[in-house]
Amino acid sequence: MHIVVAGEDELAIRVTEALMVQHDVVLIVNAPALASRVDRLDAQIIQGNANSAAVLREARIEKADFFIAASSNDERNIVHCVTAEHAGAKRAVCIIHNVSDPQVMALDDHSLSEAVGIDLIVRPAEQLINEILHVITVPGALNAKTLLDGRFEVVKSVIEPGAAITAADFAHVKLPRGVRIVLAERDGKVFVPEATTTFMPGDRVTTIGAKRRLGRFIQRVFRGGHHQEKRRAMVCGGGSVGVGVANGLREAGWMVKIIEQDRKRCEELSELCESLVLHGDASDIDLLQEEHIESVTALVAVTNNDEKNLLISLVAKHLGVPRIITRTDRGINERIFEKVGIDVVLSARGAAVRTIVSEIVNADTTHIAELYHGEVGILDFELPPTFERRRVGDLFSTPIASLGGVIRRRRARVPRDHEHLEAGDHVLVVCLAKHEEIVRAYLCEDIPLPLVLD
Repeated sequence: MHIVVAGEDELAIRVTEALMVQHDVVLIVNAPALASRVDRLDAQIIQGNANSAAVLREARIEKADFFIAASSNDERNIVHCVTAEHAGAKRAVCIIHNVSDPQVMALDDHSLSEAVGIDLIVRPAEQLINEILHVITVPGALNAKTLLDGRFEVVKSVIEPGAAITAADFAHVKLPRGVRIVLAERDGKVFVPEATTTFMPGDRVTTIGAKRRLGRFIQRVFRGGHHQEKRRAMVCGGGSVGVGVANGLREAGWMVKIIEQDRKRCEELSELCESLVLHGDASDIDLLQEEHIESVTALVAVTNNDEKNLLISLVAKHLGVPRIITRTDRGINERIFEKVGIDVVLSARGAAVRTIVSEIVNADTTHIAELYHGEVGILDFELPPTFERRRVGDLFSTPIASLGGVIRRRRARVPRDHEHLEAGDHVLVVCLAKHEEIVRAYLCEDIPLPLVLD
């Protein structure tokens, strides 16, 4: 597809990076200072204003399947989308950053789309809030997301020392009905577990199933002992994301404290939310100890400074906080933070990129989601009429892919290995992103898997 992106900051660059491998991408940049950063992109770079008719013609906007407005200014993004659609772009995607702007927030996504003809509104801050809340409310989760309108839940968890799953190889792990283990990560390497795989403490394991069943399974199999989680959280950072997370947790029945370093903002927060607001530096060990950080179930570091969030998280980890969720706004920091031991690293920009990529690939392929920073893809497609009925265990005996779920006659379920797949089934398949085409050909066209895969 031909895609035009307009923007001058990291979000536009990350969207371009995510799409340029599979698509013909043009990036319109109105900031000469970014020249050194965009030179490495495998995309056509145009310096200029996305409202310029000449610039849009150079970008071949009339052939664009998608136009994505990803600047740092909401009003500019809206105008860019309207201009691009009038110039011939088939679909427009608009980024809205400011969740506190009353003029922008007066319209919901549907109303805003209807008013100006934009096809998709992406609100990174709101998405980050929802991702954080989703992770925290699933006990023991490092990451959690729903698929296909909530029919399936995907949860990544870490195996604790003494966990029951480490006592035998994978072939002897008794999985409850409606739960499948589809992926594992060890020492930074992602793989599909085989029958002979023996899980170890520290492994990060991805499971698919119903949310309630997954929670019980993770508690019983991945964790080292009985855990009765107290619903107590500390939110470090009183910006729009921090307030959204605090309010969401309170609505879910949690006790929440907010730590904010700016005194004036603390006064504002006392009127915006019902949580206890503390004025101070969240990386101050003495303050955290005074506030009995050891009794907190989860700490959420969501200041607007990556280095500050990392320092807060490392201090909290040192003081024994069991679950830490950290915000980063620079893509390179997501992996770095994980490598130094931060449990959950989430990004507003990353959330926006995932939404945009999902919207675009869904328009053209069966790829519906990604895991492990894009290394793993989740596919959803219908098995063709030529597909011969086969056992799940036989079909997925290869370590190349895992079956996550099946939808048959509108009924969603997670099958066991002795059950069968049939023509017409919609299947949810998890595999390394670089193997997606191979797996699709294997299942839909009955093309044998190669003997050796890189």
